[in-house]
Amino acid sequence: MIPLLLTMWTAPALAQDVSEQQVLATLASAQVQTRVNALTTLYKRNDFRALEFNLSQLPPLSQEAVREKLVLFAVEFGQVDQAKATWLAEQAGRKPTFTIVEQGDGYLVTKAAFHYGAPARTLIQHWEHQLQADDMVRKAESGTLQLSHWLTTDAVVQKRRRDLFLERVDTLSPDAIATLVTQFQSDNQLMWLPDNAIIASLAAHSGDSKMYQLLWRRRTDTYSYQELTRLTEMAPTPLALEQLMAATTNPSLKRQAYRSLITLRPMPASTRQFLIAKMGEVDEGQVVAQQLAQQGYTSWLRQLATSHSSHVLKKNLQIVLEQ
Repeated sequence: MIPLLLTMWTAPALAQDVSEQQVLATLASAQVQTRVNALTTLYKRNDFRALEFNLSQLPPLSQEAVREKLVLFAVEFGQVDQAKATWLAEQAGRKPTFTIVEQGDGYLVTKAAFHYGAPARTLIQHWEHQLQADDMVRKAESGTLQLSHWLTTDAVVQKRRRDLFLERVDTLSPDAIATLVTQFQSDNQLMWLPDNAIIASLAAHSGDSKMYQLLWRRRTDTYSYQELTRLTEMAPTPLALEQLMAATTNPSLKRQAYRSLITLRPMPASTRQFLIAKMGEVDEGQVVAQQLAQQGYTSWLRQLATSHSSHVLKKNLQIVLEQ
């Protein structure tokens, strides 16, 4: 179970006002720096009982200064485990012991003298995120990650886990990817995903034609366009050509997909045959021919208009060439 540490709460205490000069002088004092150097060793060893005892021997202002420097050291050190996270959560939950009062033109502003709560909180959040990511990878590799259950109906959690999946999908093995792909063939609940992020990602990492069919059938979003752009950059590899052709079945993507195919230089023979077939269709013919004409294929279109046997194709070409 992944711990949630940021809900810890400490009872409020009355804060004492100090000047900013007092705070800066304390932070820069030799006593504070010497104590910080000693206590970082205890922090790394997870000896927080001794660490807190040492802190308790300091005057309150120096103690707060040392806490701030220790948290900043923890952020720089970066390595967090359960014991460190627990101590950091305690720091994040501490109420200000000292405040600074700033006087302006007719107003007073009170602010905390030390600001270690926010970096402690951010470090814990990063650690918890890494725990969740590692847990996702372990489950995916063991075949126990059921996407329809893991991607819960809670929109906030779902978005966070979607982003986590996209962050770590590159680390998954081909077998783990293949196992996740098969879930889309058997689990109808996955058809109701709110966006195409995971579908596009799995299609890209697996090259699975059924995943691509699902992607092109779904409502278009940012992730669909991103995958189409990636395929365009991969062309003319066989997979890219195959899926650029398949993407023309999506009403929102077809113009971009056709343009990606038509601008290939040199144009592969399979692409030429595909475009000729499309120009022979009632619905698509003029759209494709128009794009070809715009890309400088007028001579080829004139040749097709005189040599091809399809009456629909000839008519489509005639309309475009007369414009």
